[in-house]
Amino acid sequence: MAEREIKYRGLKTFQIFNGETNSVWIYGFYLKRGTYGDPGPQAHIFVYENGYEGYRVEAETIGQFTGLLDKEGQEIYEDDIISFDDGKIGVVEFFRGCFVARFGKNKAIRSLYEINNWSLKILGNRFENPELIDERTVSKKLDETIQISESMTYERSE
Repeated sequence: MAEREIKYRGLKTFQIFNGETNSVWIYGFYLKRGTYGDPGPQAHIFVYENGYEGYRVEAETIGQFTGLLDKEGQEIYEDDIISFDDGKIGVVEFFRGCFVARFGKNKAIRSLYEINNWSLKILGNRFENPELIDERTVSKKLDETIQISESMTYERSE
């Protein structure tokens, strides 16, 4: 059995000396832990560089690596905004046991593993580039339903 890499990313925001804020993505493994002075368990991403170093990150930004790469070789994570060869744009989510791309205001989805041979391209992510998933913009480019295969169509119900 082939070993797969399980890793996460999270956004760490901090203040610079002049009062400005800066954000960086931290890549590693995820652990929720408490440290002295914390009000409770906090989200941390740990990185191995001459020993493990933990970085507290914003919990809502944590996303898992899908195991897939886009056409330029970039790793695809949850919450990435991706485009397909046919011009459709979707947001990567974990849904019903697999990674999917969610499209438009009707929230139709495609399984990423069934479309892995497509040329996916990462456009950004929903935290740094929310304008890319504006429903008015996305819904103009998308069909009402997205076919996953000839035999099935998935639509999210919430």
